[in-house]
Amino acid sequence: MKKLALILSLLLVVNSQVLVAKERGGLLAANSQGAAEQASSVNINTAEAKELAKVLTGVGQKKAEAIIEYRQKFGPFKSPNELTAVKGIGQKTVDKNKSKIKL
Repeated sequence: MKKLALILSLLLVVNSQVLVAKERGGLLAANSQGAAEQASSVNINTAEAKELAKVLTGVGQKKAEAIIEYRQKFGPFKSPNELTAVKGIGQKTVDKNKSKIKL
């Protein structure tokens, strides 16, 4: 009887440790997902060229620099569609990136 009680106690301890480990892993996964979500969007009014080029599909360093140049000359973008005024950026590029663009 004592052996059975000892085995049950050990099982409870092991089980609680597994639950704690799973919960911690879940929290880490949630935190990393939040970080990935942040990295998958960009504010076109404040981001540096490197960040624009990294996040936006079809936008390399030169186009990213053109975005910055345009916003310095004309002020902040009021909508993602305004990006089409930047040389080299068309509506298809804007459409591909709408979910990634923040103002």
